[in-house]
Amino acid sequence: MVDAENGGLTWDRWELGVTGRAAVFRFIIPTDKFSYTLGLYCCLPDADGREAFRRYVEYHVVIAVDPQSGAIMRLQLQVDLKSTTPLSRSDIMLEYGPVEIGGQTYVCPLRSVSIVRARLVRFLMDSDGPAFMSFGPYVTMLNDISFDRYRMFQAESHMLPDFTPVEK
Repeated sequence: MVDAENGGLTWDRWELGVTGRAAVFRFIIPTDKFSYTLGLYCCLPDADGREAFRRYVEYHVVIAVDPQSGAIMRLQLQVDLKSTTPLSRSDIMLEYGPVEIGGQTYVCPLRSVSIVRARLVRFLMDSDGPAFMSFGPYVTMLNDISFDRYRMFQAESHMLPDFTPVEK
């Protein structure tokens, strides 16, 4: 949320959300603010092919808020990539909603979706072994997670007055 202050948090629209109407806000963080580093675990086809891809990127965030409670109901982060060779998309969305746990209602994550479109390094071989490294084709990876079956984990404890521990 610190980035929202730097990115000019602005009103966007009303939308229908999980709990009814939601107020939607947005902000954009340009690359000169350098607050979000995007990276691939591995690799660029430079040198030995083990150098990880890392870059500060511009991104924008959309936040949907329940106007009654002030709870964040959705958080989206979309990276604005401009001509990056190994990575062409990296987006994340978290959706929250009311969940009853132990007789109380809490706002908890309900769903998370992340999409990445990237090129990995391929080792091209000839008869003598590895010839050189090059980027392979783009691959789209989707991670769609639903959160459910929340449970209350709790314990009871009692203070025992006049308790004297026994030394061993």
